[in-house]
Formats: sequence, C-alpha cells, structure tokens
Amino acid sequence: MQKIAVIGATGMLGLPVVEELVNAGFQVTALVRDPQSAMRRLPADVRIVQADVRDIESLEAGLSGQDAVYLNLSIAPSAREGDFHTEKEGLDNIIAAAHGAGIKRIAYLSAMIEQLNPDRWWGIDIWRKAISRIKTSGISYTIFYATNFMETLPEKHMCGHTLSLVGTAQYPNYWIAARDYALQVARSFRMARATNREYFVQGPEPLTYDEATIRFARSFGRRLLVVRIPLSVLKWLGTFSRQANFSANILEAVLSYPEKFKAHRTWNELGRPATTVEAFARGLRV
Repeated sequence: MQKIAVIGATGMLGLPVVEELVNAGFQVTALVRDPQSAMRRLPADVRIVQADVRDIESLEAGLSGQDAVYLNLSIAPSAREGDFHTEKEGLDNIIAAAHGAGIKRIAYLSAMIEQLNPDRWWGIDIWRKAISRIKTSGISYTIFYATNFMETLPEKHMCGHTLSLVGTAQYPNYWIAARDYALQVARSFRMARATNREYFVQGPEPLTYDEATIRFARSFGRRLLVVRIPLSVLKWLGTFSRQANFSANILEAVLSYPEKFKAHRTWNELGRPATTVEAFARGLRV
C-alpha cells in the first residue's frame, strides 16, 4: 500500500487522516467536489482530483492507479430518510468505481452506535447496512468504529465564549483526539494483517459528556461559559429544523450507548492514543 485515495478529505476527521498519511510517506490523492477550496485546506503535496459520489465515472477516474481508498463519509444533517445518502447510494457508487479501478482495500470510519436498535433512528440503519455493503463488496476492508472525538467539543458545541452541554449521559465514552485516530489509520495501511479487520477506536480514559465538556472548558486558553441544554429542548427544535433533529438523534444515541472498552487489539496493533481532553484543549489556538 503506497497510493491512498481519500474521500471526505477536508472534514473535521478527514483532514487529520490526510495529514498523517502524508507524514507517513504515502502518496495521497483527495477526491473532492471543490478543488479550489480543497487546495486551501490540504497539504501542498496532496494530489487533488475533482469527483462526486453521485458520479461513478468521476470516482473511477480519481481512484485509477490507487492502491486503497479511505472513506470519511457522513449523513447530511439536513437530509431526510429517503434522500440520496453518501453512505448508501454514494457508497454503492464508490464500491463500483473501486472495482473498476482495481482498488485493493477500502478503509471506512463508522460509529459504535451502529450496534444500537435501528428502530431508534433511521441513520443507524444506514450505518449498519454500509458496513454490510463494504464487507460483501469483494474488496478487502479495514473498518474503524468510534463514538466521541474531542474535536466535536470546539467544532460542534462551542460558540464564542459559550460551550453548550446538551442532555445527560447515562454512560461514559472513550473520547479520542482525531490526530491519535489518524495515526492509527496510517499505521493500518502499513500492515497486511489489518486486511479484513475491524478496530474499535477509543481514547485513553472513559468520560461522560459532562466530564469531557467541563474538563475541556477548564483547560481551554480562555474562559468558557458552560451552558446546559436539556435534550428535550433540542428535540423540540427538531420539529422545526432538520439539522436540529439530526443532532438530537445523534446525541440521544451517543448519550444512551453503554460503551465498553474494546480497543485492546487496536492499541496493540495500531498504537495507544495518549492525548487527554486537557492536552487537546491546551493545544488549540485561541
């Protein structure tokens, strides 16, 4: 594995993976819809190809000559159940293009909460079926399962000097920094034994949403006001806004997920994550 294509390269979790793949010496090609925007965000030595998950021909052209493809896909927050989804119809197109281009391995980031009852929310069913699509594609795979990334705190919950804490967690999660996860992904492409493997992605210690939020706020470079918002309020807002409804469904699933430590093999084979919430918060630019 030397040439790695990435779909979803410019996002919150895709960008660190691209950077660590480059640091590890891989030749990285980013398949993006907006090359000009991608050029401003991605490292200079990343090859950028315009492609769209709705267009198999553009995908096959972008994947041509690549050894593997890493997928950082997501459900659009404003999407309805019956809409086109990147992890449904889009994934079917990616798999078809991967066959046409001779891709040897698909790596994919999923969520641990896909194990929950799909009746809870239709998005969980999409994630579960996406995993099945990849496993039965006939192409070798490496699948990663995560719950909470530390980046969600500043990216999704922080606005100015305010940090919102929505709902109350029933269980702790093993929060992980995207940079630590990205290092694990890069190592997996160096390992033949990572073929047809599934890895649980978990950080160094279990923290509830409350604990992670408060510890982040205390360690951030400026004073943050933590504002508590009942999940019921977000659900009510979801009756008017599809994006709020999406956030409410995700948070309800994560807050009620009884996560257990499962990353023994991940740590042994791909490295143990070391970044704490405090170190992550201190490392952010204010």
